[in-house]
Amino acid sequence: MAKAKKPVSINGVQFDALIDEERTLEADSPDYPVEDGFSVNDTIILKPQMLSMTLCVTDTPVTWRNKGHGGRGWTDSVIQRLEKLYFNKTPVTIVTSERTYKNMAILSISISKSLEVGYSRQIPISFKEIRVTSSKKTTIPVSYGKSGDTGANAGTASSSAASTPPASTTSSSPPAGSGSGGSQNKASILYNLANSAGLLP
Repeated sequence: MAKAKKPVSINGVQFDALIDEERTLEADSPDYPVEDGFSVNDTIILKPQMLSMTLCVTDTPVTWRNKGHGGRGWTDSVIQRLEKLYFNKTPVTIVTSERTYKNMAILSISISKSLEVGYSRQIPISFKEIRVTSSKKTTIPVSYGKSGDTGANAGTASSSAASTPPASTTSSSPPAGSGSGGSQNKASILYNLANSAGLLP
């Protein structure tokens, strides 16, 4: 591992040392045969990258002292800030000497004490990338709102609520198709149909 040029930080929380780091890139490939000459780019699915590291924090640092590290209670304050990021489900930005990882979710944090490390803490922590997508809006051409070959306006839909007819209405003539007038109209129609078909003498 190359010599660190700056301390590792997680959303501004700085650590005294990076013990180890592992970055995992993984993809899914198709299990079925692919036809010769067919582009397979769309069939290979890239998974979000994973990051695991072990970080060290101590009240008596031997590195990065000039950056405000150390002092009584420093280790506890770092752990509390990490726990707050985890419980708040906050996506974090991780900065190392080699690269910056954005939109990372904290998957696990292990906080342990041992005689070997004394007042220091070695904290294994793992992250998973959160994929972020964006949506775009487009204007539909006016021609898409026309109908048929003539390009006539296809009309508009009404969004008004259906109206309720009055409780009572009055009319001076019976409705079409009702009473004697309706019977005469029906008879005339039947007569004309029969006559045009040659069924009448």
